[in-house]
Amino acid sequence: MSHAAATPRAAGRPAGARGVDDRGSQLPGTPARLLESLGDRVNPILVKETRQALKSRQFVLWFVLLLVASWVATIAAVAVIGPSIYYVSAGGYLLKVYYVILCVPLVVVTPFSAYRSLAAEHEENTRDLIEVSTLTPRQVINGKLGSAALQTLIYGSALAPCIAFTYLLRGVSLLQIGVLLAGAVLASVGLSAVGLLVAAGTRQKYAQVVMSVALAGGLFMALWAMLAWAWELLRYDTLDFRGPVYWAVTAVVLSLYATTLALVYAAAVSLTTFSSANRSTPLRLALLAQQTVFVAWVAGGVAVGMPFSGLRGAFFVAAAYWFAAGAALCGEQPTLSHRVRRSLPQSLLGRALGSWLQPGGGSGYVFTVANLAAVAVLTVLAGWLDPRAAGGAATELAVSVGLLVSYIVAYLGLGRLVVTALRKVTEVSLLGCFLIQVLIALAGSGLPYVVDTLTDRVRVENLVWLNAMSPTWNLSALEEGAIGLDRGLTLLVTVGAAALAIGLVNLTLAGREARQLRVGKPRRVVQDELEQQPPPEAAPTNPWGDRPRSAGEAAGQ
Repeated sequence: MSHAAATPRAAGRPAGARGVDDRGSQLPGTPARLLESLGDRVNPILVKETRQALKSRQFVLWFVLLLVASWVATIAAVAVIGPSIYYVSAGGYLLKVYYVILCVPLVVVTPFSAYRSLAAEHEENTRDLIEVSTLTPRQVINGKLGSAALQTLIYGSALAPCIAFTYLLRGVSLLQIGVLLAGAVLASVGLSAVGLLVAAGTRQKYAQVVMSVALAGGLFMALWAMLAWAWELLRYDTLDFRGPVYWAVTAVVLSLYATTLALVYAAAVSLTTFSSANRSTPLRLALLAQQTVFVAWVAGGVAVGMPFSGLRGAFFVAAAYWFAAGAALCGEQPTLSHRVRRSLPQSLLGRALGSWLQPGGGSGYVFTVANLAAVAVLTVLAGWLDPRAAGGAATELAVSVGLLVSYIVAYLGLGRLVVTALRKVTEVSLLGCFLIQVLIALAGSGLPYVVDTLTDRVRVENLVWLNAMSPTWNLSALEEGAIGLDRGLTLLVTVGAAALAIGLVNLTLAGREARQLRVGKPRRVVQDELEQQPPPEAAPTNPWGDRPRSAGEAAGQ
């Protein structure tokens, strides 16, 4: 009976399909069906990059070198230690050797391979094919970053038994091993994202050659920093895993790492997106998120007794951060494409708050100034409320903060005006805009030092109009006490008035960008979206199976 029932099923099976159970593809939830659905959902770029990477000579060579180096290190260490291996704590020394072997492919090879994987798309002219395909820029970056993470996992898995062997030799704890491995993996993923960002921002061949050398140098510097950190971690007298300070510092580093990785990832995705698409909003949200995390940690440090000088240093870091971000954001094109204008907010409140998250040099300038002003206000309030601010320390902090904000507002605004004027006669790229902003700021900051170096007849301290242009000259003089608070306040009024004038001019230009209204989608775009995602069929609305009539049925009756 069972044989007769099984015969028709076996007869309908194609030739060569021996040993295959048809029920595996029919029953939902079976491993075969789950694996099949998982394979369909995997990023195709991840599959392609993983196959190419694992079959490449570079990966095979480094994988073999890693295995050979670990084998040689193990044999040499056991031979050198000799019989004393039974009672000597040699795990820490051998772990250092293994960590060097592991960090070389993780910190140098894998990030550079990620850079080359995206740079090769430009060299082989396959970048345009990817852009016109159905794959989104986010999927492209996810696939290449996922391939780098998979290579990191393979390298770590190959060396994991050797690292576990160091624990048996005594001298290291499992927590130390776990922290070292986690740091190496996080560094590999973060540097791979940086490599993708560098590759996405350099499309010319001469720029790729220069950036390849610069990236390789930066990766070797990162390798040196990782090894120095590992050496410090293995010193028992310097780090206390049971103390709250270590875990607080670890939480700060991890949160800043996560926000920086999100920022680099958003920048890489934006650089691989169409120039007519909205490249700026995800990047600005990432900037805002990182500032929020930074301000939260600084506020926590002030609450637990951070030195008063640390508050000044934290604001200087935030000011440099927003100057670099503003130098890039102010270089965006002022005219929005129709693709971007389709997503503009319509309500009054939405346009008042959301317009500064949209692309455009004017909105980028206002976005930068608003965030910098918010950090400045919080810093001044924290200084005034700090009971340790003796004498005029809080006033001096407020003057320094106001001066630095005024300088950044003035130089960013001046640079944007120069870029706007240049774009009327020639095309200026985003990198060119960034360099113009930096050069203008460096010229204004370094002018008093140049005059002071070239001639001894002129006393620069007496040339108020000359040294008033330099933030480094005045801020260092104010901190060292070379100029008093009265002179500082006068300088703040002067520089602040110039910054206000330049800021109002840029705000007027930004208002022109904000007056660009939202446009509707073309009929062709609506039809394409309906074909890709058709509306769901009308479902019954009662137990009798009645369903609402569609517009076509109603028109027919």
